[in-house]
Amino acid sequence: MITVVAGGDSFVFGAELKDQFGNLPSMSTYPALLTKDLNLDYICVAYSGNSNSGIARMTINACEQHKDKNLIAFVTWTFSSRYEFHFNYKVRNQSNNWYSLTPWDAHESLDEIKETIKSNNDILLNHMNHFNKLNSTGIGAFSKEFYKHVGDNEVYETYSSLKEIVFLQQYLKLNNIPYMFTCVDANIFNHSELTQTNLDIKNLRSQIDMDKWFLFDPAPEPFNTQTPRGFYQWAIENKYPVGTTHPLEPAHADAAKLMKEKFNEMVKKSVQ
Repeated sequence: MITVVAGGDSFVFGAELKDQFGNLPSMSTYPALLTKDLNLDYICVAYSGNSNSGIARMTINACEQHKDKNLIAFVTWTFSSRYEFHFNYKVRNQSNNWYSLTPWDAHESLDEIKETIKSNNDILLNHMNHFNKLNSTGIGAFSKEFYKHVGDNEVYETYSSLKEIVFLQQYLKLNNIPYMFTCVDANIFNHSELTQTNLDIKNLRSQIDMDKWFLFDPAPEPFNTQTPRGFYQWAIENKYPVGTTHPLEPAHADAAKLMKEKFNEMVKKSVQ
């Protein structure tokens, strides 16, 4: 039996989908639907708010934990403006001290959060509680300084994400684990000028095996772009139903249909 390890953030965890409860991931996301269609085992190691560093780390840990199984990795990379650190204290109700910073953590006040999130009281309350927790530990102050000096930097965020992608790619290839990558936001591949002019990024970008990727076609006008899109970009531009911040079940169902041929071909090759 093939086991699919699904790495990612809230889009893979299934935030705001009807069958996502507590710490249990949704089975209505596109990786879960693709796995179910072929009657494969499914291990979801996605986490809401995850960074690309966290995605790589959690995927490797899951593969090592289940290396006695016939594994496939299906990874959805997240926004490049997120960064994982290992703190000297626990931030959430986690079993370790790893925590991924996001731009949400750098908000100056609760009023900013209230202004950004107005339509869902439960999500607003969760963000407000998290904001208070961060500021009681010092991570709030740290995140503000980090994004001020480093995190809000196109070169640094692009380089950091490409490094994590290459890192996980090489682990999977070294361990002969078939894999498929996609992303929620494809902007790390759309900085054509940055890729051409920055040698550090150009060198890393050239190491990525794009044959293992699925990227969405751009939406028609008025977007008028030829650049590839991630799941979130594609869903928003094609006007799929969205919760507070996440595309809902119809987007996942159609994304699975678009990915099906490439995913099934990967599974087929893994058993030959």
